Formats: sequence, C-alpha cells, structure tokens
Amino acid sequence: MKPLRALVLSGGGGRGAFHAGVYQYLSEQGWQPDVVVGTSIGAVNGAAIVQGVSAQALCDIWLSLEERDIQGLPPGMRGPARWLVRKVFNEIMDARLPQVAPQESTSPQPARFWPPLPLLPAPLANALVGKWINLLDTGPLKQTLQTHFGFDPQAIASSPRTLLIAATNVQTGARQLFSNRPIVSRHSGAPRADVAVGITLERILASCSIPLVYPWTYDPGTDAWYWDGAVVANTPLGAALDAMQETPQEVPAEVVVVLMTPWRSGDQGRDMPRSFGEAVSWTLDWALLASFRERLRLIEAYNRFARQERERGEPPYRYRDVQVRIAAPEDFLPAARIIDYDGEVSAQLIRQGYQAARRAFEEAHG
Repeated sequence: MKPLRALVLSGGGGRGAFHAGVYQYLSEQGWQPDVVVGTSIGAVNGAAIVQGVSAQALCDIWLSLEERDIQGLPPGMRGPARWLVRKVFNEIMDARLPQVAPQESTSPQPARFWPPLPLLPAPLANALVGKWINLLDTGPLKQTLQTHFGFDPQAIASSPRTLLIAATNVQTGARQLFSNRPIVSRHSGAPRADVAVGITLERILASCSIPLVYPWTYDPGTDAWYWDGAVVANTPLGAALDAMQETPQEVPAEVVVVLMTPWRSGDQGRDMPRSFGEAVSWTLDWALLASFRERLRLIEAYNRFARQERERGEPPYRYRDVQVRIAAPEDFLPAARIIDYDGEVSAQLIRQGYQAARRAFEEAHG
C-alpha cells in the first residue's frame, strides 16, 4: 500500500538552502510529498514546492540569493545607530546592507524615538537613533518572493498538494496556521479553529518575521499581527497528520522532517560548545528542537496504538501508522547563517542537505 507522504520544513533563515538539497535528493528518488508543512524559511520553500517549482529550480534560486535580496535597514533608522547596525551586520555577513525606501518597507514606524535614549530631547534622539523597533526590514524579501521564487497564490490554491505554514500571534503568543485548504482535526472531526484558509504573500512573510530582527507582519484576513512561527511551532507534525484526514487510517504515512539542528540522542551528545558563538547556536537550536522532540514521542505512542489495532484486526482503525524520517546536518550550522545569504555558502548547504536526506533514507531502507 503506497503511503501518504508529508514533508516538514523547519525554520532557519539563510540556512534554508539545506531544504533545497534535501528536496533535490527526494525528487531523484521519486519521492514527492502529498502534504508540505513549513515554518519561517520553510514556509518560503514549502510554497515554492507546492506551486510546482522543481528541485533544481529551487537550488538555482538559492544559489542566486544575496543579503540585499532578503533584507535592508529600516527607513526610520538614523545617524550613529544606522552606522553601528550596518557595521555589526557587515561583520556577520560581509555585506553592506542598503536602507529600504519607505514606499518599499514592511517596518512599522513607532511614534517616538528608540526607548534607550529617553532622557535626550526628541529632536536629538531622532537624529542620533531615529524611529524603529526592528533591526532589519523585509521589504526586499517581499519583492524576492515575487521575482526569484515567482510566488503564485493561484497555483498554490489549486495544487493537489496541501500546504500548511505556521506563524505566531504577537499579541496572544498562540500558534496560527495558514493552509491552501480547510484542515479537519483527526481527534474531533471538526475543522481546526487555528487554521485560516488561504496562502498570501503577507502570510508567508508573517511566518518569516523573526522577532526583533524583522518587523511583525499584519494579516488582514485574520486581523492580527504575526511573528515567526518558529517561536512556538518550528515543526508542527500534528498539522501534517491532520492534513491527511480525508484518507482512511488504514493507509500508512511517511513523514520526512528537515531539521537545521543535528539530531542527537544517547551518547552522541558528549562534546561541548567551544566558543561564545557556538554556545549561541546550540542554545537557539536546542530551543527550536524541543517541541519536535515532544511531538515525536507522541507519534511513537500513536504508533504503538496503531500496531495494537492491527494485531487485533479490528478495522476501521483510529490510528495511522506513521514512519518519521529525519534529515538533519551532522554538525551545528552557525546561528549567524539565519540572516546571512550567500551563494557560495548556499552551495555547501545544498550539498549537506542532499547528503542528510540520503543518510536518512539509507538508514530507513538500506
């Protein structure tokens, strides 16, 4: 019996070229997903896959991307603050970021100057710092989604594949999912209240809105402001399973989860961070991985119930057998790569993603 297939793409910003390498390997094996779930940069790559962008085309897009295609300084940043932020990011990504024009900006401009200078007269603070509440602006990313990735909402809406992307409500902290079709809960049989139908440019941006680094994004369809989905749900596995509800539980599922963090267990985790930068990377990646570990344990429990049902031979079954394959790098990817986009490094990440997918399938199938 051919299994249902789901591809779960975690967040990771500029490390998203890793996804392209994984998808390249999967495509060569004839493995195509019925369901794609994406968070943050996973939402960008997931939308491209669902609308029909080929694996090679996705790799080519990533090889062509540069920092200025994704981000720039917010238009409200002024004087020494602009110089300092540009200097810091130049050290991180070896690129001089342009300032985004107001008409192309996605950044909200606060009514007052930046709070760390509350004692200075407003005109002086405005000249030294300006009015801004996020370090970088995603106006260039909004354009790149249309030019480089060729974002096509109609192609996504009519695709036979299901797409789910995750965002975080800024005001409530709740997870919000967006999909190209209604999703029914596998537990209650009712439409999921946390899923809004429709994939728009703003909703993809919302999933990518890294708190403090990028501006939050407003979605008129839900009348809410959103941050990056990875804040609360970097790999929403449960949503992938709910997207399969129209198919009987007798049909097994194969889920490929693409992580940006090494997948370690048991005695594999004996080394330690060797620098402050590595400590930052480890802290961030382990935090993003925590929710996936919990969800994976839950799926393992469901699989035990599924085996018991089949041993008893009592269809119709309530639980689907789910096999999870994990494609992950062998070592930590630097945290700075989250905002660093570079064709040469992307080529390395594509190769690493390809190798990670091959390892995952060789371990599963020999």
